[in-house]
Amino acid sequence: MAKHFKKDGVLQQGSRFDAAARPSREAGEPGPSRPGREAGEPTAAQMPQDNPYVPHTQDNPYAAGPASGAVGVTPERAGKAGAGRGGAGQGVPGAARKRHRRVPVVAVVLVVLAALVGAGALLYLNPPIYRVSVNGVEHMIHTGMTLQDLVDEGWATPAAGDLIAVDGSVAQEGGGDKFEANLNGTVTSDPATTVPRHSTVEFSDGNDVDEDYTETTEAIAHGEGGQDVSSPATYYAGPIHVLSDGQDGEQVTKTGKVSGKTVTEVTKQPVDSGYGAYSVNTNGDKVIALTFDDGPWPTTTSEILDVLKENDAHATFFEIGNQVAENADVVKRIAAEGNQIGSHTWDHASGSGQGVNLTFMTADEQRDEITKGFSAIEDVLGTSVPHVLRAPGGNYYGSLVENLKDLVDVEVGWNVDTEDWRRPGADKIAEAIMSAQPGNVVLMHDGGGDRSQTVEALKIALPKLKAEGYSFVTIDELMSTYGSSGSGSN
Repeated sequence: MAKHFKKDGVLQQGSRFDAAARPSREAGEPGPSRPGREAGEPTAAQMPQDNPYVPHTQDNPYAAGPASGAVGVTPERAGKAGAGRGGAGQGVPGAARKRHRRVPVVAVVLVVLAALVGAGALLYLNPPIYRVSVNGVEHMIHTGMTLQDLVDEGWATPAAGDLIAVDGSVAQEGGGDKFEANLNGTVTSDPATTVPRHSTVEFSDGNDVDEDYTETTEAIAHGEGGQDVSSPATYYAGPIHVLSDGQDGEQVTKTGKVSGKTVTEVTKQPVDSGYGAYSVNTNGDKVIALTFDDGPWPTTTSEILDVLKENDAHATFFEIGNQVAENADVVKRIAAEGNQIGSHTWDHASGSGQGVNLTFMTADEQRDEITKGFSAIEDVLGTSVPHVLRAPGGNYYGSLVENLKDLVDVEVGWNVDTEDWRRPGADKIAEAIMSAQPGNVVLMHDGGGDRSQTVEALKIALPKLKAEGYSFVTIDELMSTYGSSGSGSN
């Protein structure tokens, strides 16, 4: 590179910056030659320089002359600088383009604050320690503590219930529920129940618990022969009359898993083959079967239904077949309100039966009375009904029983006859109704004449019996729930 200098602030001649010192030439005219050099010979500045970063090849575009303004800059560095200034395509070809981004400090701060707020909210909603009330005293408890933990802490001292054996004795003292707890209005005996924050807990003594048991079922063989049906006397041995081929009973034996004790209970009474008259044993349950004959009646039957409904009572209505169609709405109401409909024959054994006794009729007439009576009921209801019969006058004995065996499931008598058909006064009828004992069948009438006294008697008797704990069921309900027994009690 040519040296230049100033002297006394004046640029000296011979410098390449001194335009006046350089003679002008036309384009293409060779410049002045320096001594020792032939015309046209390149000067030292025009000679290629030995640059270790620029190969001396004709194919290299950077070898044509000196790099202007890039003294001491390698191609790689020049490429990076070009990329920074001009973007892609400037600088050395192939040089990588990189940018460095910085995360704003504000964003980092916001993320940290959000995490802190979330953690604070979580602790506020789910604190590790909180206050609860136990039997009126406040305590601090840890998250996840159970009702049993509160007892273990000594904050309540309930007494455990006992484990009760199958025979009702105590199999294990303290073997029942450990306690009973009212947790925020919900009663529980589960020791593992978790106690949430702000809870109020009231502990009380645990309940007795029945022991677990195994159960075996055995049949009870039925007897043979049955009872005598040749005279009416047998009829009054009990209100449930069945001619049966015999039916085995059933009993269940329970054996306690802890106590080892056993208890046997008859769940189904056997029925002897032949004819039987039975009373129903309710085992002391206060249950009465109310029954009504000679309906349906245009007014009285509906009035009786009203009284039954007011007292949550059901009853069985033994209807006369030839009165059913003309009182169809009443018959449908009887069934719709949960009562049972049985047959009182087609026309109360009129004709040869003298209006009171089927045994006076021929075998065909007897069957006709029963068949037509049940058909009238089923035609109105549009469905079949159990063939439960009450024979007129309670006359169900002799050959009649065998003759109607395939047409009648059960014939029903009574334990209590109110004799309301005599119209002795509402008080007398009510007194008779209230004389009934558990399992008894009570005889009354809803048709066949003026039955207003019967209606009034029911209004007197049923509320009193209900207050004493009695309930009122149909014949089917009585038999299906309690079966029958050959006690012969009346």
